[in-house]
Amino acid sequence: MQCYVEAMAHQPPKNSPIWGGRTDGAIYSCLSYTGGGAFPGTNGFTFWSATPPAAPAAIDPAQLALQALSTLTVPSPTTGRYPAGTLQDGQPFTVVNAYTWFWTDPGSFRALTARADAGGVWAEVSVAPTALSFTPGDGASAVSCPGPGVVWQPGDGVWAASPAGCDYRYPHSSIHQADGRVTATYGIQWSVTWTSSTGATGTLPDLTTTSNATFAVAEVQSVVIR
Repeated sequence: MQCYVEAMAHQPPKNSPIWGGRTDGAIYSCLSYTGGGAFPGTNGFTFWSATPPAAPAAIDPAQLALQALSTLTVPSPTTGRYPAGTLQDGQPFTVVNAYTWFWTDPGSFRALTARADAGGVWAEVSVAPTALSFTPGDGASAVSCPGPGVVWQPGDGVWAASPAGCDYRYPHSSIHQADGRVTATYGIQWSVTWTSSTGATGTLPDLTTTSNATFAVAEVQSVVIR
């Protein structure tokens, strides 16, 4: 009925028309909240019911947390990489045995929050990145690092390892792979926690967002100058 219901403190006589000839149950008042904008006695009505009307279902803050999570757009990683040259046929490539750095834009590696409200209860969900992973696409397992990685700069040196630990060394060229290339998968792992106005807190299953990058792994010849 979209109103506040309570049994009338002083029940009308049983011969009152509102009973409709009934003798069981009780007479209830139904009052709408107007914020003081209506004259007393004009914002409600009375009715008979055999049993006390049911109260609204209790709000589950965990469900509100799921609702809040559904409103977030959790970003996928960008696919930064070095070496990232281009072969004569235009294919991007990295190099065998070099430290292939990987990274994502820091803007895609940041905590997010959202809140959902219902029935006077709110729940706030927090999604935080915990690691960046790189599945190299050559059959090896994924490697990961705790942050977004760092962008390679010329001053870092051609053969240096990533100071963030976000790197992988391909042991073989991709000549025997399909199309002579590998498809690497970048992933951001996210932890999900929530709090609520009821004092209840909890966690939701971890999330992973991914992006792919396809490139060749090339062998290069070195020239030693004495």
